Amino acid sequence: MKISLTYRVLPWWGALVLLMGCSSPTRDNPDDPGLGDGDEGIELIADLPAGVRASGDLLAEIRFKVTADDMADSVVGTMNLVGTQARGLVKGVLAGEARRFEVEVFDANRIRTFSAIDTLDVSSSSPLTVRVSLIRLTGGLELTSQLPPEIVNLRVDVVIAGDTTATLSFEVDENLLEQIQGIPTGTGVELAMSGVDHEDQVLVSETVRTDIRVDLLARVSLPVETGAIDVLANFPDFVPIVAIDRFSDSAAVFFLRSLKPSLPAADEPIDFDEDFLHRALGPNEEVVEFYHFDVQSKTPGRVYVLFDRRGDSIPSQLPLFDEIPGDAGYNDLRFVVEVSVSDLNYRANSITSVADLRQAGFDTTVTEKLWNCVMVPDGSSATRRFDPTDAVGLMDGWYRDQVVRYLLFENPDSQAAIEFTGTEVSAPVMYAFLENDRDINDGFAVDPMGATHNVVTRLPTEEGYAPLWALRMFELDVFDRVTSVASAQDYDREDNVIDLGEVLIINAPVVSVE
Repeated sequence: MKISLTYRVLPWWGALVLLMGCSSPTRDNPDDPGLGDGDEGIELIADLPAGVRASGDLLAEIRFKVTADDMADSVVGTMNLVGTQARGLVKGVLAGEARRFEVEVFDANRIRTFSAIDTLDVSSSSPLTVRVSLIRLTGGLELTSQLPPEIVNLRVDVVIAGDTTATLSFEVDENLLEQIQGIPTGTGVELAMSGVDHEDQVLVSETVRTDIRVDLLARVSLPVETGAIDVLANFPDFVPIVAIDRFSDSAAVFFLRSLKPSLPAADEPIDFDEDFLHRALGPNEEVVEFYHFDVQSKTPGRVYVLFDRRGDSIPSQLPLFDEIPGDAGYNDLRFVVEVSVSDLNYRANSITSVADLRQAGFDTTVTEKLWNCVMVPDGSSATRRFDPTDAVGLMDGWYRDQVVRYLLFENPDSQAAIEFTGTEVSAPVMYAFLENDRDINDGFAVDPMGATHNVVTRLPTEEGYAPLWALRMFELDVFDRVTSVASAQDYDREDNVIDLGEVLIINAPVVSVE
């Protein structure tokens, strides 16, 4: 097989540069922590490569991390995009040698797209400015096919953001098996593929999308039958994405597709902003919004997160899950199980299932950290979070050697903490009204403006808050008279309460308070 490659390199491939000066930092990051506490901090500036547009899904989140052997804790935080620069104020870095500064940029689906890293000494003189130039990250794909004799050349155009970054041409005279490196990372990278015959006629033409990552090899195949002129192209993602159905009879209570056929089909993307975001009332007549993710247990599931021998999370390793909606024991709420990987040669994502993890025999510790991670079909969205620094894109994890997509809400890095006791999540009361005044089939009652009159008894910043709510159902007779916790308690009498025969507990994270 003869292979010719023509690359047109975009101006994304910058070298890492680090500058340090003593000029006063420009503090244009509205999330700068601890201003006025005596710690001037270090202004961290990360420049985008020339030609990169300072917008779009490639730059959905920018985070920094500072570590050192003599620092007990890493210093982490987010950075804001200002023009073509990411800026952040780093506070809490002790003076000393070999301070490792890392900046990572993620796209909307948490795939790393740019990075910068360097190590330098930090003196006690302050303030400092540290400046780095981000470089574009690349990954690779494996292209396989058994092409019929009619096709003598296969062309592949790699397209990112509408711009062709590489053109690959393969002269085919046998089975195709090639690994292509240097493809910019990101979600939904386009592969425009066409196969031609001796007369340069295109027999197959297909444009598909696949995710490209630094640490996982995308596998793209073109299965055909030998001698076939009508070529069928199939280009799966680098690994299968598990199908999710939150509305099946085994997964749902409020949202049963068998009773509500209009609900999205199994594995169909869900826009939670459309039908699952509700307005309600706070303890003192605040206006709040919450997502309704259906009934969940107070007993959390588990998510496994891998750490190296130093206690740092292993870069790019996806968390591991062993249940999806409909499985016994599934819960959106999960305790974090920290896994200590003793193998110095461990390669990220070489373990892709909980079963393999158990077989490896690594030490595990069940922590008191909780994640509210809502597993959803690929392409789903929920754009609201109480903490504006929380990522809103889809997250990736492993479920039995397949990728599972989830939306992350309350977590240890969020302002909205989860209250729990022992092995159970707290479930404060939510006073609620049903549309049909008798059962949950028609959902919550709403006023002419589309708002429920449900009342939450805790706000995300208050002690005792958790996204799980024990529903206390009132009859519609008092719908207009309940506006706060105090008024709800006034009407909390047997003659105003609907007895459903059980206490329903729903996952309903509060995402805004006015």
